[in-house]
Amino acid sequence: MAKTDIYDNNYGLLRVYTYYRVALGSLLLMLHTSDLITDLLGSIDKQLFLYTTLVYTVLNILTLLRLWISRLEPTTSQVVFFLIVDIFALNLLSYASGGIKSGIGYLLIITAATGAIFLRGQWAMFIAAFAAISALAETIISGITHGNKAADLFSAAALGILLFATAILFQYLTQRIRESTAEAQDQAHLAAKAIDISQQIIARMRTGVLVMDAEEKIQLINHAAGELLGLKHEMYRDISDIEHIPIVYRAYQQWRESPTTLQEPVHIAQSNNDVRINFAMLGEQPNASILVFVEDHRLLAQEAQKLKLGSLGQLTASIAHEIRNPLGAISHAAQLLAETPNRESSDERLLNIIINHSKRVNQIIENTLQLSRRSQGQAEVIDLRQWLPKFIADYEITHSIDPPIDIELVFISDNNEPILAKIDVNHLRQILTNLIENGLRYSFKNTGLHHLLLRASNIDNGEITSLQIQDDGVGISKEHLKHIFEPFYTTENTGSGLGLYVSRELCQLNQASLNYFYNDNEKSCFQINFAHAQQMF
Repeated sequence: MAKTDIYDNNYGLLRVYTYYRVALGSLLLMLHTSDLITDLLGSIDKQLFLYTTLVYTVLNILTLLRLWISRLEPTTSQVVFFLIVDIFALNLLSYASGGIKSGIGYLLIITAATGAIFLRGQWAMFIAAFAAISALAETIISGITHGNKAADLFSAAALGILLFATAILFQYLTQRIRESTAEAQDQAHLAAKAIDISQQIIARMRTGVLVMDAEEKIQLINHAAGELLGLKHEMYRDISDIEHIPIVYRAYQQWRESPTTLQEPVHIAQSNNDVRINFAMLGEQPNASILVFVEDHRLLAQEAQKLKLGSLGQLTASIAHEIRNPLGAISHAAQLLAETPNRESSDERLLNIIINHSKRVNQIIENTLQLSRRSQGQAEVIDLRQWLPKFIADYEITHSIDPPIDIELVFISDNNEPILAKIDVNHLRQILTNLIENGLRYSFKNTGLHHLLLRASNIDNGEITSLQIQDDGVGISKEHLKHIFEPFYTTENTGSGLGLYVSRELCQLNQASLNYFYNDNEKSCFQINFAHAQQMF
């Protein structure tokens, strides 16, 4: 018969029952050979008792060895065979010991219970009926051969009823246990499926997720967190302690000191990402786990920028309509006054002030309108080794000044490989124009020369591409440093304060980043970190 006719996973139960059979046979054999109960065990036929016990014990030992060696999964026919052997052996031992009054027959109750546990329906009743009939037959034969009392038949009948009651009770209990087990297995399966789905969702989230316990040991870290934090080659799978990720650990220490303080974005040089790290307790207990979110700040800034540009577009349309006409009238009037003969020198100075400031206001409006109309753009992969020389040549032609512009180009890559960057080239032209004009102005102010150094590089086998614009100026003071990318912030009377702001906004549109720092040569330097050439956005 098929294995499905009996309960699943019966190997362990069968082995336990076989241990019982081996122990029972060994115990009966030991008691018989030691003559401790000579007036009971084998009191009628010692030879039959001895041989039956020996064969029964040896058979059980062989069955146990078979279970150890082959991990036998019992079929219904095998279980029925084992139980029938037990019934025959126990009845023979009972017969050799004087019949039902020896008490050995009551061991059939365990056999009937085992049959109800292992077998279903009619098979369980068959074992109980076979045990009852065999016990009754053994009592009748003992009465005939040994002259037992008729009262033993009543005991045998009572044993038969007890065997049926045991089989029914254990079958009912086993059925309930089986149903509870099946329900628990279904619940466990659903829970495991839910956990697997959750893990798949977490693994594919664009938001980085870490889970650590109260002892700062990492329990989970998804792929997005590894990428955002610059943990390459899936090395994050081997990280067990949060201290091994210094950026996250520092943010965690700050959060512990001030849980309500919003974490500032952090730039990850290894992954060219600006990330924001947030923490949350998974429960109110002191030893609760801690959930860590690592979010790509550039994506968040990009979404915020879209909202900001939408509002700015409406605002600038109103500004252009309300300001441009009167501004044009002021400029035109100033030009007419400039054409008036016999002007005084003081009037000339006032006219220059009017004209210059009118141009400045007009430039602010143009920059604001340009920013408000800015779209996502069409990003493409370019080789900076080829693109930058052409751009510099065009720039020098269109910006002829004295002393002449001197822009050095330096390229750093492994084995002179192409330096690839993914960006909208029109955006890149505007970004570089703003940065170069800014750098040339400060270089000339400090040295009297229009000199810049542009250094394009890629490192880590092309994983990170950057472009540095280094000038010879005195640099930006600490008090102004945190404001340089704010709109309309300027330290000069002639500037609009939008150049650096527009440049950073354009970088964020292309999932690049723009930062300012002093390099190893103590030179003032702006650096663009480009998105990976294969990145999708």
